[in-house]
Amino acid sequence: MRFCIQQLLTFRDWQTEAEVYAHALEEARLADELGFEAVWLAEHHFSSYGICPSLAVLAAAIARETRRVRLGTSVVVAPFAHPLRIAEEWAMVDILSDGRLEFGLGRGYQPKEFQGFSISMEKTRERFDECLEVIRRAWTQERVTFEGEFYTVRDLRVLPKPIQQPHPPFWTAAVSPDTFTLAARMKLKILTAPSFTPWDILRKNFDMYRAAWQEAHGTDAGSDIAMNKIIHVADSSRQARDDLREPIRWFFRTQADLIADPVGVPPAQYKFYKRVRENLLSLSDENALEQAAICGDPEEVADKIRQHHEALGVTYFMGSFNRGGIPHDRIVRSMRLFGEKVMPRFT
Repeated sequence: MRFCIQQLLTFRDWQTEAEVYAHALEEARLADELGFEAVWLAEHHFSSYGICPSLAVLAAAIARETRRVRLGTSVVVAPFAHPLRIAEEWAMVDILSDGRLEFGLGRGYQPKEFQGFSISMEKTRERFDECLEVIRRAWTQERVTFEGEFYTVRDLRVLPKPIQQPHPPFWTAAVSPDTFTLAARMKLKILTAPSFTPWDILRKNFDMYRAAWQEAHGTDAGSDIAMNKIIHVADSSRQARDDLREPIRWFFRTQADLIADPVGVPPAQYKFYKRVRENLLSLSDENALEQAAICGDPEEVADKIRQHHEALGVTYFMGSFNRGGIPHDRIVRSMRLFGEKVMPRFT
């Protein structure tokens, strides 16, 4: 069993922006100390939901503050930058971290972000596919030529190249069932945060992914699924729930406001998110704590992780310890309890 953390860099009105970044760095150092496998970072724009617009800048800073922990992107949003620029910057991060990069690429999903950059949400899957192919070629070919609908590259030498060969591991975000199969065929590892999806559906999606990978590549080697869950550990179950109740309420209501335009008609590729928004707005605090989070004392948290593992075959947990504005001292306490009293049960 492997464990990592994810940093969203939520900004609440009782914090300063400088505090958010300072706490993110401290929590990354702590993850390195406690033996977590990776620190994953999420790109967002134009809202307090997450204030990390440039993952490469923060990842490079964390690389200099840590020695062992790997650095993941969950995710770089493909439509918001040219793929050659993405390839250059993340090759730099792989070099500066001495080959510790886990590279996640996604399509994006928040209408406000696309509107802010004056970018259409139509054809984001097609744009993603081209972006991924250009990055692969930039990292593996001496000179790059590519002709697509959105990007054209003609006989260009792209430097630097990443340390990891043939390239850092590729990941992508998956929510809808068809994405799991497409990702497997494209040889992409999976990042998923299925807070409220029934386990039977999750297991079906995960099995589809593994079967499609085997069929496309003739082996299971390289396939991977990282499940993102809100995790909070305290000395007692009651304390854990009390700590998390207000932050998880704020988080999901904020996410509901961002995940889909409440009045507009979403592109066909994003109709699923309209229903997700409605589900989030109707969510009770208790259901959020039970379904979207793994919280409690160390023994309870370990039991819940074991249940996920047995029911879904999950072996890689991405813990969102800093979610929705939990005070920093309680996040540090939660991470320490997890690292010292939960993780050793799965070694």
